[in-house]
Formats: sequence, structure tokens, C-alpha cells
Amino acid sequence: MQKIEDAVADVLEAMRRRGVGDYSIKCINWSVYRPFINWHHEHGTELCAFELLESLCLHQQKRYESGEISRKFYRSFVTAAFRIRSYVSTGEVDFSIVKETKWYKPGEAYQTYVDLILESTGLKGHHQRKLSIQIRHFFCFMESRHKGITQISDKDFIDFIHEAAKTNQNNMNIVIRALKFTADYLNAAQLTKIKTDLSLFSPQTPPNRLIQPYTQLEINSALEAIDGHSKMPMRDRAIILLAFNSGLRCVDIRSLKLDDIDWKAQELRIVQKKTGKPIAVSLNGKTLNAIADYILKERPKCKDTCVFIRAYPPYTGIASTSPLDYMIDKYCRLAGIKKKSYRSFHSLRRAFGTELAEAEVPVTSISQMLGHSDMSSGKAYLSFNRTQTALCSADFSEVPISKGIYADLMPHAHCNSEKGGAGA
Repeated sequence: MQKIEDAVADVLEAMRRRGVGDYSIKCINWSVYRPFINWHHEHGTELCAFELLESLCLHQQKRYESGEISRKFYRSFVTAAFRIRSYVSTGEVDFSIVKETKWYKPGEAYQTYVDLILESTGLKGHHQRKLSIQIRHFFCFMESRHKGITQISDKDFIDFIHEAAKTNQNNMNIVIRALKFTADYLNAAQLTKIKTDLSLFSPQTPPNRLIQPYTQLEINSALEAIDGHSKMPMRDRAIILLAFNSGLRCVDIRSLKLDDIDWKAQELRIVQKKTGKPIAVSLNGKTLNAIADYILKERPKCKDTCVFIRAYPPYTGIASTSPLDYMIDKYCRLAGIKKKSYRSFHSLRRAFGTELAEAEVPVTSISQMLGHSDMSSGKAYLSFNRTQTALCSADFSEVPISKGIYADLMPHAHCNSEKGGAGA
């Protein structure tokens, strides 16, 4: 099966050959096609899976139905998924108009059974839709064998498991579950007799991946690659420094407000989006200098209170993780840093934790600094020991704080710079 990144690249190249401009290709790539790549990575696979293409379309459909996105934007995902699937299936991109979002479409008789089986599960919403994909696929498979409902046998079920594994090797749990519901219904309705105990089929759980964090050398190289390759170089530099020196999650960096920064105390205070818990994060002078330079010299004038603003109109906060994933990937590519599987913007947070671990900081302290949800909820804010943070947090030895609005406030920085460090 083809890698999703390669499939997307080939589809975009086919669009370019049809006369679509480079700027349009760039825009549609990062607004529509890149999310398909990220969706696959979030589900633990690099290989193109038709089920994942459809599940993202269903996710966007839900956003459209709730009024979160426009119908045009939702349909762009349907079109993109159709083109990716056509290319992976045939080696050619089908540029015809997409009129139907369901790929596995059994005949009317079998579709009736699909609806009855889904109704018998008692499941609703997203859970039912996930099963629907696999049950429709199963009955399409039966149609390809020219079999009626009463002719379905145990062997058909076993053969379908092998067939489904070709495109869903990382999602076989839902396949087996769908087959169990199907077999139970067929037996209960006395349409056929399936004797195979499908509960015996337990897909192997994929091993936990150890995603390598970025090293200080790699991050320094990425920072050096920013100038001349960004409309907002100060913003990009500040974001990378903040992520690496604080360990904040991407969503918290995107949601950071101007009022969240306490410049005098040299820290920021937020309520984490993931855990809902408040946290106070100490920042070193280099990171604060970078943020201040961006706000004073480069940040667009707008009503949005987010610290980090889009580079192009409308000037609002960064809406998703994708632009930041793209940002770190771009600068690593420009710096000649080898792409490693599953490494993304979130790996900057991993790098922060790794630096602390290598400095032999206790796990409890690392957990506190990373804002993990198992911390005591009795405190209004999680605060760090400033001395410990100064000793442990990651720095950039080649970029000492020798100037800027915080250089005078941190006399130890001059001492550290002589040693090649930037302090806390």
C-alpha cells in the first residue's frame, strides 16, 4: 500500500500539470490535503487507508452540520479524498466531479441489511458510522463473489478479514467488531449459520512508538534556517523557542493571549486546554526577548488577543496544529535535518522533557513542568521552583543573552554567556 504522503504529493503534482498555480497548490495542500496526512499519523499509520480517508470526511461533515465550517470547505475534503483514493487504486487521478461520499455502496438489497444490522447494534453517531464503513465493505465483497444473503459462509468471513487487512491493517479492531455484529444478526435472523467464533480473532496491538525528540543542535539549525524563508520570521522563532523552552502543548501556544504573559515576573499563566488545569510557566530571557521582538516589531495590528497571529489576512489566531507542523518541518528540511517518522511540532515538547530527564530532574518535577493531569488540583496554579528551572531547563549555548529588553534584568545571563549558556 502506498504512503499517504507520497499519494498526496502525486495528486498535487497531477493538479499542477493540469494548470493549477503554485500558490493555489500551496494553499489547498495545507488547508485540505495536509490534514489527511496528519489524520493518518494520528491514527498510527503512514500508509494510505481508505477508511481513514472516509473517516476524516465524516469528521468534516460533522463540523459542517454544526455550522463550524462552510459546505464548500467540507466538499473540498470529499473531493480530495476521492482523488487520493482514485490515484492509490488506479495510478491515475480521477478529476471528475464527486457526487457521492460513500465508497462502499452495496446494492439496494444488501444496503437494507446494512441498515438493519446497524440498528441492531444500538450504537449512534460516530460509532455507528465507523461500523457502517466496514459492514458496507463486507457486503460489497459479497457482491463481488455473486453471493446472496443466504449463501454467505464462514469462509467468506475469513476471506474478508484478509481482504480488509489490505487497506485497514492498523484498524482491524473495528473490522472484527463489524463482522461480529453482522454474524450475530445473520444468525439471529436465521438467514444463514455462521459458526466461526470471531471473538477468537484478536488483532495484534501495535507497539508503542518511541518518537525521537529534536536535539538542541537540530533546533539551533532550524532557527538559523528561518531568516529569508518566512513572512514572519520573528513569530516563527518565538514559537519554536517557546515550545522548546517551556514544553507547552501546541494548542496552548496557539491559544496564548497577550494578557497571559507576566513580563515582570518573567512567566506566563494559562489554563491548559487539554487538562483544564491552570499552570504557571517560567520563561528564560531569550524566549521573552523573542516574543517581545515579535509583538513590538512584526505582529499585525488587529483586534485578536492571541499572541501569535496568522501571516496573511484575516489576521486572527492560528486555528489548527497543521501550520505549526508545517513550520517545523519546513525549517528542518531547509536545515538539512533528516525527516524522522511521526516527529512533528509536538516533538518540541518531548525535547523539553528529554532535556530535563537527561539533567536527572526527578520525574515528579518533569511531570509538573509539563503540566500533566495527575498533579494535585488543590492549587490555583502550578508554579515551578525558579532555581530548579534555571538549573534544568534547556538553553541555547550558541545564542547567549547579550542584548535585548531582558538582558539588564538577568545579570547572571552575562556570566552564563561567557560559559556559552543562556541561563534559564
